[in-house]
Amino acid sequence: MRNSRRGRLVLTILLLAAFSLITLDYRTGALNGVRSAGSTIFGPIENGVGHVTHPIGSWFSSIGHLGSYKNENAALKRRISTLEYQANLSAAEAAELKQDRALLHLAGLAQFTVVASRVTAYGSSMGFEETASINRGSASGIKKNMTVISGDGLVGRVITVGHSSSTILLANDPTFSVGIRVEGKQLEIGTVSGSGTNRPLTLELDSNTALLSPGQSVVSLGSSPSVPSPFVPEVPIGTITHVNPLAGGLTETAEVKPFVDYTAIDIVAVVVAAPKSVKHDSLLPASPTPAPTVTVTVTATPSSSSTGSTTTTP
Repeated sequence: MRNSRRGRLVLTILLLAAFSLITLDYRTGALNGVRSAGSTIFGPIENGVGHVTHPIGSWFSSIGHLGSYKNENAALKRRISTLEYQANLSAAEAAELKQDRALLHLAGLAQFTVVASRVTAYGSSMGFEETASINRGSASGIKKNMTVISGDGLVGRVITVGHSSSTILLANDPTFSVGIRVEGKQLEIGTVSGSGTNRPLTLELDSNTALLSPGQSVVSLGSSPSVPSPFVPEVPIGTITHVNPLAGGLTETAEVKPFVDYTAIDIVAVVVAAPKSVKHDSLLPASPTPAPTVTVTVTATPSSSSTGSTTTTP
């Protein structure tokens, strides 16, 4: 027991001495001679203790900088959040600006007086399947049955009006219908009806002698003394994509792909006033210019060296 205690005491003294030499040497470098003289005794201990104390020293050093690390981390997080917010806001603003410009262009061409509004909700309302709520109402001059448009074309019509909100019946609702005219035609008129979400609209002509073709566009007919309608004229609706086979004696029907994506409407406008007439087809989007067809004619010229040539097979 006595030898064991003496051994622990000697080890403790050696460790304290080693700590002192290492610390003083690290701070001032003034004990190089002493350190060299005692390297034989303290070398192994110093090496071992150095490995132990270096992480401890680094840890205590980190404690001293902990406050600044936290501040920098918090600042970085704030910076990232700010950049992400700005990036998202810029994308949203760019999309909104594009819609605003298209809407302004369409309303300007037609000389419509409109009340711009934002869609706040989609859903079913009053027994209808496809409706949308907007953040404008009677306080802005909106009334029931007014035409609702976007920069792409016809969105629907107003069915209910509150003081500061309204409900729109979207054109893809199965109960929706609007009088139409076929692009470039004066007498080819009919009705377009909704067919539900993500389905083409349905077109039926009034005349059984008129013929339809894929690629033709249709626009709203508007109102006339003989055909009263709540819709303003010439609003683009969509393009005919498929003409159904004509049954004997029946009028022609077709499928119409709408210009408006009814599942992704954000900015719309309610037409509160419109001119009595709008130039035919003036609001339709420009048709893409077809690429010119290039014809290349290649004439083969026989080579003089190949004339009368003979191939010999060994």
